[in-house]
Amino acid sequence: MDFFRPFRRIKTSTNGNSFLVLDIGTDQIKALVCVAEGSKGRVLGVGKKQQKLGDMQGGVVTDIASVIANCITAIKEAERMAGITTTKMILGISGELVKGATSTTSYVRRDANSKIDLAELKNIVHKIQWRAFDIVRSQLAHETGYNEIDVKLVNAAIVDTRIDGYKVSNPIGFQGKEVTLSIFNAFAPLVHYGALQTIAAEIDRELLAIAAEPYALTRCLGNEDNSQFGAIFIDIGAGTTDIAIVRNGTVEGTKMFTLGGRMFTKRLAQSLNISFQEAEDIKIAYSNDKLERQSHRIVREAMQMDCDVWLSGVVLTIEEFLDLDVLPSKILLSGGGALLPEIKEALETREWMKAMPFAKKPQINFLNPKMISNISDETKTLNSAQDAVPLALANLALSFIGEEALPAKVLKKVVRLMQI
Repeated sequence: MDFFRPFRRIKTSTNGNSFLVLDIGTDQIKALVCVAEGSKGRVLGVGKKQQKLGDMQGGVVTDIASVIANCITAIKEAERMAGITTTKMILGISGELVKGATSTTSYVRRDANSKIDLAELKNIVHKIQWRAFDIVRSQLAHETGYNEIDVKLVNAAIVDTRIDGYKVSNPIGFQGKEVTLSIFNAFAPLVHYGALQTIAAEIDRELLAIAAEPYALTRCLGNEDNSQFGAIFIDIGAGTTDIAIVRNGTVEGTKMFTLGGRMFTKRLAQSLNISFQEAEDIKIAYSNDKLERQSHRIVREAMQMDCDVWLSGVVLTIEEFLDLDVLPSKILLSGGGALLPEIKEALETREWMKAMPFAKKPQINFLNPKMISNISDETKTLNSAQDAVPLALANLALSFIGEEALPAKVLKKVVRLMQI
């Protein structure tokens, strides 16, 4: 045992490849200190801090000062374990009002015989992204009731590039008539996005990105180059359930609804007439199969009542992806709420699937942290489905620290203009 590790002097990393991951959850703050080594990364330190009930609701910050204090506590714990401080950070964002969608737009070139150069690529990305931005922002404003000016672009990523139907990773040097880009855009209301910007400013780290957590999950398995990959990612946090759909290797979109682990805890507290914290402790013991038989039966009855409501939310949310004629036959679960046995049981019932366009019965599995192969956990503490999100954010951060592809660099500059 490294007994003296907690007493080491913490030093600032000098290799420029260390970074901080901050997952601000409704129930808990998770901080990871990582170091990037090429396309791989290592977790050197982990810090966690429980949030108070009034700090966040439904994934949205309601007490900025308290959340900042919690973040600082978690960060200090992670940096103490790692033995270094960090200067760069990636921040995760989720919540019911965070919406993401992939828009595919084509640009017809004037001269198909000329080779695409950097100036033309910039022009193409700029025009296509602004067109996609206007469409998705208008849709989100309509869905949420916010004015368009109050909707902010969180992050964007090019998920597919084609020239006359031919898939390429970098268009420069190619000839062709039609350039088609598929760009994933995530948006959030200004009040939510602004609160996270305030938190990031107080933490005082170079901000690599504020990233939509469901999008990070879709990219954590190293499937970017697999055009056949498809899955439904369901992340069940304390306040929300986030759903992302990947089909044919492309992120179709992300959607959320405000039913999460706290709903089950509140039901248990009401059923047993006990405090919220007592109910939370019993729920965790139940998830770990540590209750005696009679107590287990009582808790199970309470959980099943709300699980039906939760499953209805899943069905309604998936139905919002109206243009999907066939759904992927793989479902991957993550988040602390996913550990309730009723969740997986409910998803495995055939009744809800009958109304869904599945080609075959989907396989339901947990998103195990070991599946995120680009990130190794040297602390040996991240071994649950609830640790998948911070590890997925760490994996996404590697793309910002390493050498980015040229189209991604061009898109990043356009996004910065949109975020002003």
